[in-house]
Amino acid sequence: MNRGPIAKVWGNVTKMWKLIKDPNAAWGAKAVAIGALLYLVSPIDAIPDFIPFAGLLDDVGVITAAVASLAYALSEYDDD
Repeated sequence: MNRGPIAKVWGNVTKMWKLIKDPNAAWGAKAVAIGALLYLVSPIDAIPDFIPFAGLLDDVGVITAAVASLAYALSEYDDD
């Protein structure tokens, strides 16, 4: 099934949440995931979220960078 870009980002966010809750996950990986998720929910961003479209681009960029950094660790949480 072809998922849209928002569904893909949300899927990565849920994988990072699972990684954070996993007691066996590495602390470094948890730190990256926590930082990315805190940036996502923080009202203080590089580009404020109230600016249409552009306000969400920095959030997506941070999540994408975190996912790239955590690719191996997040692969354990795929829902195949």
